[in-house]
Amino acid sequence: MNDTSPEIQSILDSMMSSKTPKQRLKMVFSMFESSKKMIKASLENEKGSHLSEAELKTGIFLRLYSDLFSQDEIAKIFKYLKK
Repeated sequence: MNDTSPEIQSILDSMMSSKTPKQRLKMVFSMFESSKKMIKASLENEKGSHLSEAELKTGIFLRLYSDLFSQDEIAKIFKYLKK
């Protein structure tokens, strides 16, 4: 879905191309951290606010990557995340 007008898209493209690679990478990391915080809040809302570190890690992993791995691979990854 793209609901951005061509004029605004042109402005955004110009703004992004004016940033250094380091600045763009910082933006990516910041957005990823924000997404993890939103997922954490969602998990806590669904399952309670007293989730263990392992429960948070596995929940975040499932929300971000579950469609990229088989069930066997997920089981192996969970063993690592629960350490």
